[in-house]
Amino acid sequence: MDKTSIIKNSREFNISSKKYLDFKKKISKYLNPYQVKKIEKSFNLACDAHKGQVRKSGEAYIHHPLSAASLLADFQLDHESIMAAILHDVIEDTEIGKENLKKSFGVKVAELVDGVSKLDKLSFSTKEEADAANLRKMILAMSQDIRVILIKLADRKHNLETIDALDSKKRKKIGKETLEIFAPIALRLGIHSLNKELEDLAFETVYPFRYATLRSMIQKSRGNRKELMEKIKNLIEKKLQDEGLNTSVVAREKHVYGLYKKMKLKEFKFSQINDLFGVRVISNTVDDCYRSLGIIHNLYTPVPGRFKDYIAIPKSNGYQSLHTSIIGPHGLPIEIQIRTKDMNILAESGIASHWFYKSKNIPSLKNYTKEQQWITNLLSIQKDSGNPKEYLKSIKADLHPGKVYVFTPKGNILDLPKRSTIIDYAYAVHTDLGNNYASSKVDDLPASPSTILKNGQRVEILVNKKFIPDPGWLNFVVTEKARHSIRAYLKSIKKIDAIALGKKLLDYSLKDFDIQLNDIPKKTLNIVLQEYSCETIDDLYAEIGLGNSIAKLVAMRIAPTDMPLKENSASNTDIQIRGTEGLVVSYAKCCYPIPGDPILGHISQEKGVVVHRQKCRSLNHMKKSSDETLDLSWADNVDDTFSASIKVEVENVRGVLAMISAQIAQNDFNIESVTYDDTKTTGHNIMVFVISINGVKELNKLIKKLKKNSNILNVERKRS
Repeated sequence: MDKTSIIKNSREFNISSKKYLDFKKKISKYLNPYQVKKIEKSFNLACDAHKGQVRKSGEAYIHHPLSAASLLADFQLDHESIMAAILHDVIEDTEIGKENLKKSFGVKVAELVDGVSKLDKLSFSTKEEADAANLRKMILAMSQDIRVILIKLADRKHNLETIDALDSKKRKKIGKETLEIFAPIALRLGIHSLNKELEDLAFETVYPFRYATLRSMIQKSRGNRKELMEKIKNLIEKKLQDEGLNTSVVAREKHVYGLYKKMKLKEFKFSQINDLFGVRVISNTVDDCYRSLGIIHNLYTPVPGRFKDYIAIPKSNGYQSLHTSIIGPHGLPIEIQIRTKDMNILAESGIASHWFYKSKNIPSLKNYTKEQQWITNLLSIQKDSGNPKEYLKSIKADLHPGKVYVFTPKGNILDLPKRSTIIDYAYAVHTDLGNNYASSKVDDLPASPSTILKNGQRVEILVNKKFIPDPGWLNFVVTEKARHSIRAYLKSIKKIDAIALGKKLLDYSLKDFDIQLNDIPKKTLNIVLQEYSCETIDDLYAEIGLGNSIAKLVAMRIAPTDMPLKENSASNTDIQIRGTEGLVVSYAKCCYPIPGDPILGHISQEKGVVVHRQKCRSLNHMKKSSDETLDLSWADNVDDTFSASIKVEVENVRGVLAMISAQIAQNDFNIESVTYDDTKTTGHNIMVFVISINGVKELNKLIKKLKKNSNILNVERKRS
């Protein structure tokens, strides 16, 4: 298609026909004539589809998709991606549908366009729901073809470049979304150049005054230091050449938002930022990188603690480089980056470099299984998230790259977020390793599950299929994969427990009508299941066991209307607690019930049955309707430990806590916690111990023994 036919095709594009010809030259450098012709065909269709449409800025709409496609051409993406970028708004904003695109350009291009299409026409009850829905579609599309996100990022960049035409509220919304989601995704995919551009454009959009002020300061500082940086660059370049190294050296300036983040994080003023400028050394081989490092350290004094070897241990997004800081002339700290040519392409283009290498007909450096694994993790988070707000929070937390590097027993390197624990590590290796965690070692020494890992440590996990995740792990894990894997497993276990308890409660309530569930006609049962929005009887049991439905009310609904309530109903008996009911039966921490105590059950939504002592004061503040309380008793064969709380009043003497703790331990009781009760001002110390114990008899024996201690003034069981 020549210049005349382009202008003829779209009157709106007359002013930018040169722009298209420049774009055509760009794609012709790396795509074959057949592929270029297909792109021209897609451009033809887009011109016709968007004919008469203008953007808020007043320019012809076709400018936008062409600009997005041109950015992807800079990364030398394949012709299907370029075509999809040109057509990416056609389905949403014109009458052309997905099927039309399939017939004209094939399934892959149509799927890419559909994956990028926005969800503006859908309505949602909350902003979080809308944002989460858009993000879900994008991640699902990414999992099928990662090129979707590359097109989306190009689309977002051009939107930010032309955002001035929008009102302030829309500008800030788009800018914040870019800083929170899109720029971090670009970084997570290793596309550093695009990440920096998106961050600066979004920063200028959200905080225009801060951006302008900081930009002005950088320009003034550049004038003072440009000549000095040029001298340093030339000196390094000459020294490396003298040592026989064929390298290229470039001086670079840190981007505005990067400096802003550093100032905010470290609470620095601009005058305190010394490493405003840096030097990048591009070598031919890895060996040359390390040799260059040694030469530069001989030339200038290195700053202690500022050396990082990302070649030996790459970042989670595949980034590789040597980082060091040196003290230059006049005491000026300068950051130095040293990498090979291939590493530099990968650092700037990230996952997009896959297509760059493909176009050069040489094997790709970038094996992007890490990105695919990351997307799989995002899909897992999406599946397990309870609500849109939690989902968005999880995704934002997962977008930050790892900062702790540890070794597996086989010597493989695993990167994790800062402050990751052994449980985070276990789930990062494999979900089953976390779910069946039994014990662990760090550098061959036993370590607790909550141990925070440090760089270079070797971690080994021992598993046992009888073990299951501990709900307490949720208090210290930091990775979203660990958090959601634990929740998902506990949820499945909780449902099994809830079904068993729900069946027990419903059978118990049906006894009041002297019937069993097997006596109920199937038609009646199906109607009841429908009323309670349950598909199966197990779902109904689970709802009862979790406390979401009341067993007595369900029994009344199931029982025939003409069937009277028995005079000697099951309500006069009680349900026995064995301690093996699982997560749907919990024991109140206000009164710490243990076997031997008279007990009552309070039905709590989502928690199931909460067991209290009958005289617990907390029950007075709860609704005491017969539907929400259960008569409970302990089974004869309870074989488990329970938590009990005792209050010990002691004289204020040195070492008294250690002495009492030792006495409790000598009687084979485990101390769970110790706190001080300052409700009384007697001059004595009052300590509250929570201990693991089998029942009331054992507790009374312990209290009797403690009372014999001369330093103990009084011991009693703590009331609620």
